[in-house]
Formats: sequence, structure tokens, C-alpha cells
Amino acid sequence: MKKIIFSLFVALSSVTTVQAADANAGKEKSGACSACHGPTGVSASPMFPNIAGQNDAYIIKQLKDFKSGSRTDAMMAPMAANLTDADMADLAAHFSSLPSANEQAAAAGSSDESTGSAPTTAPAAGNVEIVSSTPAAAIYAGNVAAGKNKAVACAACHGADGNSLIAMYPSLAGQSANYIAKQLADFKSGNRKDPVMAGMVAALTPEDMNDLAAYFAVQSTNAGTGESNETGHKLYLGGDAAKDVAACVACHGVAGKGMKQAGFPSITGQSKDYLKKQLTSFRDGSRGNDNNGIMRNIAIKLSDADIEAIAQYITSLK
Repeated sequence: MKKIIFSLFVALSSVTTVQAADANAGKEKSGACSACHGPTGVSASPMFPNIAGQNDAYIIKQLKDFKSGSRTDAMMAPMAANLTDADMADLAAHFSSLPSANEQAAAAGSSDESTGSAPTTAPAAGNVEIVSSTPAAAIYAGNVAAGKNKAVACAACHGADGNSLIAMYPSLAGQSANYIAKQLADFKSGNRKDPVMAGMVAALTPEDMNDLAAYFAVQSTNAGTGESNETGHKLYLGGDAAKDVAACVACHGVAGKGMKQAGFPSITGQSKDYLKKQLTSFRDGSRGNDNNGIMRNIAIKLSDADIEAIAQYITSLK
């Protein structure tokens, strides 16, 4: 009888945890999940599961198992490593509240039939000349024209159009506006440390950061010009199961363009020196502003040779 009562108590506690979860908070936390599972919980890739409409208790259990290691996966292990119980409950509440893949497909079909037209897609951001005279509020939080004026101070290191000519500094052209704004905010708060950038951002307001981010986001990224690397190619596309290293492609994409909604940056057009520096900094912990410690959990398993090979391969991405 005591065992039965205890089991009922545990079950009721689990229900209470799920009921106390915040689906809205889960939506805010789900950005990193959308890279593989889709922004609506329906994956665009057959290798990743749909989690929209999934039972919340099941989602929580899987996240806990990935974190504890009782369920192994090179990609999910670092994703779950720093999640709290509240994070897991919130994420589960969000995804369980979404329509399932079948329901979303049916709704899309009904919408197409009622309008008599094919589904439309959001317009892509154009060249800076197209939007520099407007706030571009429908696309970015910042004002592109204002950002162009403010970017004069950035040109010495990052180039007038965001394509740096100096190997130790990153190119910002074509980078996700949200990602740029986050890095600037992190430099200002000290979450990301750099003596040069600390001084540059000290007087920036959130509006300044959004304006700069919008300006650089609409610039054209230079294609990589480096030679490929076979070892780096294998690590980038397939990871290393023996070391439990996830493939870079899962977050940064085949062409290295990143995933804006998930906060994963574009890495195309960066120099090998800069890429090596960032991977090394993530590995030794001197850079720690990555979401959920994803990059730190991956980089710590990379050797110097691995970092050299991956960085070399990325410079060849177009």
C-alpha cells in the first residue's frame, strides 16, 4: 500500500510540474530547437523528429534522458546539458500546445484552397541600396540608414561594407541582425569579453545596436576563398561519433549561412585565423556567451588539429 501511495504521489507531482509550466516562456526558449525541429515543431529534415503536439511528459523525459546520458545523441547532449527542470517543462508545454504535423498540413491545404493560390514566402532582404532610405521595420528592429552612418566607426576593423580585410577581425556582412545585436549587447554587459569591443560599445544604446545590426545584415557576404580540407569536411558534415562531437552542419547549414531564427550565426566569409580563435576561446572557456553552452560543449572535445581542419574547411564555403 505504501508503494502505491508513493507512486501516486510521484505521478501527481509530475502532473503538477507540467501544469506549472509556462508555454509562453517555452516559446521564447525554443529558438535553438527550431534549427532541427522547425519553428512550429515540424522538422523540414527527415533526420529530426516532429515534436509539435507531442505529449509534454514524453518531451520532458527525453530531455532529462539526453541530459543525464541515459539517451545518447551527439546533437541533443549539448543542447540539453544546461537546461533546468523549469526550462524542460516550459519547452514541453510550448511544443505540446502546437498543432501536430498532420494538423498543420491540413490547415495549410485548406488555406491554399480557400485563396486559390500557392503559399507565399516572406521577401528576402535586398541590397542595402534598396532599403537604406527606410526604417525597414517589417524586417529589422533597427533603421538601416541610421546604421550606415553609425557604422563609420566600425569600418577600420570590419570594413565599410562589413567584409573585413584584416584576418583577426570578423566580417559582419550578411550576418543575422539578431545575432549582431546580441553580440554588441554581450560585449557591453561583459558576457563576451574583448578589450577593443568593450570600448567601442560602451556608449551604444539598444537603438544603436539594432541600427548597426540592420545595416550589416543587408550587406552582401563575400564568398569563401580558402582551400578545402578533407578532415574538416568530414567533421563539418558528419561530426565525430567517437568523440561525441556534433556535426557543424546541424546548426550552421551546408553553406555555413547559419539559422537566423535559432540564433546560429553565419560563418561563411570568415578568415581561418578568426575561426580558430573563436573555437579555441569556446574550448578554453574564455568565450562563454553561446546559447546553452552549445559551442563550449562541442569545442572542448576538439583537438588543435580538429580546429585547424574545421576552420580551413569553413573558409572554402561559398
